[in-house]
Amino acid sequence: MTSGSRSLQVNVPDRTCLALLEAAPSIYTINWNTGQTSTIAGNRTATVVGAALVVTVTGNVTSGLFSGDTVVQTSIGPATDILACTLGLGTVASIYSTVTLEITSL
Repeated sequence: MTSGSRSLQVNVPDRTCLALLEAAPSIYTINWNTGQTSTIAGNRTATVVGAALVVTVTGNVTSGLFSGDTVVQTSIGPATDILACTLGLGTVASIYSTVTLEITSL
């Protein structure tokens, strides 16, 4: 595999700014460039490190290509809107992040 894609859009109008940093379960599917898919289930954690929002999902591939393998996905994006939001100075409309996915066979 050389590439895959996943699109994520989450609308959370009733969540507080601090709730954006809460841990939560995460399930998603990756569509590989070969036409195959991998479904991943894991736990999501989020934290602000300096001026960056770091979101990590750790879990396993539950079905499809790489089934049974472990997964660590790290997303890093700007935390400016989250920091302003927690101070009562705005809202979080969107965050674009760089994502690194590591799949390791057992």
